[in-house]
Amino acid sequence: MLTEAEPELQLVVDCVRTAIVTDASPELPALDDTPDWDRVVELARYHGVVQLLYQGLEPMARESSAAFTVPESVLTRLNSTVQGKRMRNLAFTTELQEIIESFETRGVRAVPFKGPVLSAATYDDATVREYNDLDLLVHPEDITVAADILEERGYEWRGGTPRLDDAALLGGPVTKAIVHEYEMRGPEFDVELRWRVGDAERPFSTSFGELWDRRDTVSVGGQPLPALAQPDRLLVLAFHGTKHRWYLLKWLCDFVAALESTEADWSHVLARARETGVQRNLLLGAALARTVFGYALPAPILDRLRTDDRVTELTEAVVESLAAGTPQAPTQFEAAQFHLAASDSATALVPLLLLHSSLHPTYSEYQFCPLPGPLHPLYYVIWPLRLLLEVPQWQRQRSEEPLDEAT
Repeated sequence: MLTEAEPELQLVVDCVRTAIVTDASPELPALDDTPDWDRVVELARYHGVVQLLYQGLEPMARESSAAFTVPESVLTRLNSTVQGKRMRNLAFTTELQEIIESFETRGVRAVPFKGPVLSAATYDDATVREYNDLDLLVHPEDITVAADILEERGYEWRGGTPRLDDAALLGGPVTKAIVHEYEMRGPEFDVELRWRVGDAERPFSTSFGELWDRRDTVSVGGQPLPALAQPDRLLVLAFHGTKHRWYLLKWLCDFVAALESTEADWSHVLARARETGVQRNLLLGAALARTVFGYALPAPILDRLRTDDRVTELTEAVVESLAAGTPQAPTQFEAAQFHLAASDSATALVPLLLLHSSLHPTYSEYQFCPLPGPLHPLYYVIWPLRLLLEVPQWQRQRSEEPLDEAT
């Protein structure tokens, strides 16, 4: 548990544990003073676990004593917030169902891997998990059709420059993609189309084709939708949390809920994690589940944890950060540093450097000169040219800046 954290955060963690861990019973906190309920709600909002806080707080309120009482006003306030989030998530669910139906009609291979599907698969309820958009993994060959379908539904690409040729944006076998996702903004919802998990510099190694071949189905609002297979879901969640240095509790909650809902041969899961290069990511998520929530881990995971001292160090660093209450998102450098420390291989630095955005054309090159897909390699010529053209403009701007007067 987060024993070094403020009492209000410890209360949030205990409520969340009660909500997601099977047979976990609420423990009335031993507090010297009445908790600052505004702070409790603020922390839950920040960490994206308001609904889980409410689920865990209700049974705690029923066991209230003279030493600890949950004010009715707090429960009423939370209930109102939760109902609003549930209604919003139901609308997201309906939109997702319609999008997937349109995709299937046009032969688009897509797997929703967060949002309502993740919520239904791990929490057994499509409305519990908090999310602000819909994330869809789409086969690279189907991206153009998928984006076209969304535009037909009223979505607009956030790029600012028309999608003249998607192949120019997606890159080729020896060139890096200019974008790693399509952010589509709709009248009511946002949708992210991705062709692989992760970002351009830290991609998840398993291809879409493998994930698609192993896909499962999950009932979401009474409709079966494609979903990641249980082992793949665990590995993706471990990878995603590690990419963000696990600075929000909601990612750990997702991982623990996935552990709860996974029925698998754990030796097989570990083997797949090694093949994918995310075994240490998986072990780190498991270690955090045990440390923060007291989660009882499967024996094969425990055995492997005992042999990895680096996971222990990383776990301590994350727990210290979480105990701060509202830790800041890691900087790019901090995220890259943590990514390397949590990597299975020392060679992880090589792709991180080779794929760094400063070494490749960016979206600015596409805006500067949109090209047909087959000409994508020419961006590696346009890129230094654009930089050279910008230097005089940058120097002129610097020369026109007023000098600060000495004080």
